[in-house]
Amino acid sequence: MFWRVAFLVFGAVCAVGFAGFVGGFTDGDVNDEHVQNALNYAIVEHNKASNDLYLRQGIEVVKVQQQVVSGMKYIITVKMARTSCRKGGAQEQCEVFQDPEKAKPYMCTFSVWSRPWMHFMQLIDTKC
Repeated sequence: MFWRVAFLVFGAVCAVGFAGFVGGFTDGDVNDEHVQNALNYAIVEHNKASNDLYLRQGIEVVKVQQQVVSGMKYIITVKMARTSCRKGGAQEQCEVFQDPEKAKPYMCTFSVWSRPWMHFMQLIDTKC
């Protein structure tokens, strides 16, 4: 009995060591369509929650991780900055301010839960 348990534990440790945790986070591709959709959604929601008069925009994606859940969970770390577009304006192209004092760059990590087959997306957490 002891050897069976020891073998099972050893097998589990080897499986985890070689393949990672099932359902654990893996690195994601920033160019993936689903990652881009999650990032755009997170930025829109972030702008809605902001009291600033100007829209913020992602200027550099630092890291993307994803996890298969009941759908997909994305953890996206992105450098954000203030644009020249005012909230509620009709501008389509928003340029980030070149002056760092106006751009006020900062880092955010967004957690987004997505179920694309249900047309469902939810911003779970924002840390800036």
